[in-house]
Amino acid sequence: MKYNQKQNPLWMGILYGTAIYCSIVLSILYIVGVVATILIIPMCIMLVFVLILQMRNISSAKKEEDVDYCLKTYFIYKYIMMPVELICAGIVGAFIFGIIKMIIHWPEDRLIATFLVFIITLIVAYVITFIIAIILYIFVVFTLIELPCFISINCVLGITQKKYGMSSVERAIHSLLQMIPVLDIIDGLYISIKYWNRGRVLAIVSAVFTFSVIALVLSIYLTNRFI
Repeated sequence: MKYNQKQNPLWMGILYGTAIYCSIVLSILYIVGVVATILIIPMCIMLVFVLILQMRNISSAKKEEDVDYCLKTYFIYKYIMMPVELICAGIVGAFIFGIIKMIIHWPEDRLIATFLVFIITLIVAYVITFIIAIILYIFVVFTLIELPCFISINCVLGITQKKYGMSSVERAIHSLLQMIPVLDIIDGLYISIKYWNRGRVLAIVSAVFTFSVIALVLSIYLTNRFI
């Protein structure tokens, strides 16, 4: 499959994102009582179709050492899927925050011994829930939503290791960073700029977007806190 025969990753990413977000919305509607199963099935079929087609494109690009196609695919899918990724990360973070908050605010002046069994049960429940959340996060995000991103960036890493002598340890570190929300984008931009001199505009856009979101969240928090 030649470069001009590979499907444009932009429209592929749009179709993929449409299938993901429509499935999420329809699933929510189904939960609240609206029967949406019939509508979810076509979305799932389109999702699988686009996923298989894109995997073939990435495989072809890897054989041709077409790093441009892999980088373009990575960033397109990464930005389209970022809201879902951040929501999943937020759910996991909420569980962690809940455990920390429970520990910090536990009243020391009460009869802890009396409620020892209750405390242990509660902590175990939180830990089990946290583990389940982590497993679900990894399963959903990295076996479905993030699959095109993960495969395309591994394609880039493979070509980079071959052409620029990236060590196996560096490659493993980059692969690990790709599993951490927000850091994955920073790491992807770092690889793109350092080794391939691409992605500078994306880096600026990402930085502006990130700082804008942080400023917005802080302003909302401070407004609710002091006003």
